[in-house]
Amino acid sequence: MKHSSILALAASGLAFTSPDRVRGVVSALAEGGGGSPDLPAVLTELNTAFAGFRERSDARLKELTETVENQQHTIDGLRVGGGGIHPGAGLRTAGRRFAPIEAEVASDFRAQLQGSPSAGMTTQSNPDGGFTVAPQIDSVIEAVLRDLSPMRSLARVVRLESGRGSWEKILGRSGAQSAWAGEEDERSDTATPVLGKVTINPEEIYAVPMLTNHVIEDSSFDLEAFLEEDVSGEFALTEGAAFVSGNGIKKPRGFLTYDTTTEADADRAFGKLQYVPTGTSAAFPAEDPADVLLDLVASLRPIYRQGDGVGFLMNSTTANVVRKFKDGQGNYLWTNSIAAGQPDRLCGYPVSLDEAMPDIGADEYAVAFGNWRRGYAVVDKPEMSLIVDRVTKKGWSKLYFAKRVGGGVVDSNAIKLLKFSAS
Repeated sequence: MKHSSILALAASGLAFTSPDRVRGVVSALAEGGGGSPDLPAVLTELNTAFAGFRERSDARLKELTETVENQQHTIDGLRVGGGGIHPGAGLRTAGRRFAPIEAEVASDFRAQLQGSPSAGMTTQSNPDGGFTVAPQIDSVIEAVLRDLSPMRSLARVVRLESGRGSWEKILGRSGAQSAWAGEEDERSDTATPVLGKVTINPEEIYAVPMLTNHVIEDSSFDLEAFLEEDVSGEFALTEGAAFVSGNGIKKPRGFLTYDTTTEADADRAFGKLQYVPTGTSAAFPAEDPADVLLDLVASLRPIYRQGDGVGFLMNSTTANVVRKFKDGQGNYLWTNSIAAGQPDRLCGYPVSLDEAMPDIGADEYAVAFGNWRRGYAVVDKPEMSLIVDRVTKKGWSKLYFAKRVGGGVVDSNAIKLLKFSAS
């Protein structure tokens, strides 16, 4: 092997890492007639080439090490917490530290957002893989829903266990009859109670918030707060509208979509709601407008006016009208709450504001009153799922949250409506 060939190999990046190899090169030079006078120069150039190669290798190794460490810091900066709304965790950053989190929850959710393999989800199938949201995160969303959705906080909420796809309730459509009899009188047969059945099927409700991958990677981003505000807000608006006016097709059935009549409880067909007319189309009566509210309360039998979940339901626009009503002594019928967290009261009963309720208008049911705990049921399948899609829109992550919820009137005697009509 010639002198020039050895230098060419060294310049090309060949790594001589063993002294035996160096001695082999020296022997080859001697045997090849390279001449001993040139040997020191050859070794000098060879060592120089090797030193350059090692320097480049060390720099490359340092670069790779820093990249891996930076990625690990980014991953460690992302935290997802649970265990409630206020004690829930967020992220840990320099100069700012959120509350402690469950390590298992943080690891599981962080793995999904980073695209790492986990139960039911892989990086090769981001749009198709999904998992059930951890109970801690699920409880955060459920708690916020109760605060934001008036009907959910008023009505009866039923949680379906695994293996059950619908909820059924057996009700008495009419009660048993009774009669008086003397000691030796014949006892005639009395009427048997007539039963009715209500079935509520939960349907899927979903929300697809989007955020950039840069935001996810930003260590100052509080993901739990995002879930509370964005997902819970979307669910509350969507399901709240359905509880009031949903048609029952692939969504809950709202109580305003049931058949109505002015007939009292004893005469009304099962499943129909009773309404009280204002006597004036699209308005309260010009004289003594508050009287129709008292009539509405009186239409609900006393047994239903007891317990939790009893009260008025209307939107803010209607409430602004009702707030101005006074009794004969000039006292406002509307009483503002004097304690934080407590609702205002009207005619002695709590008032809940729901913007899904219609405004005052011709033939509109703008005010409702009843025992909502007995009258309406919200049926939940407690498992909430999440699919993380990082493929459909490059640079963005879609968080597809979905759960199943249903709703419907259970006891039609427990809900009364005020209709803004002449009759």
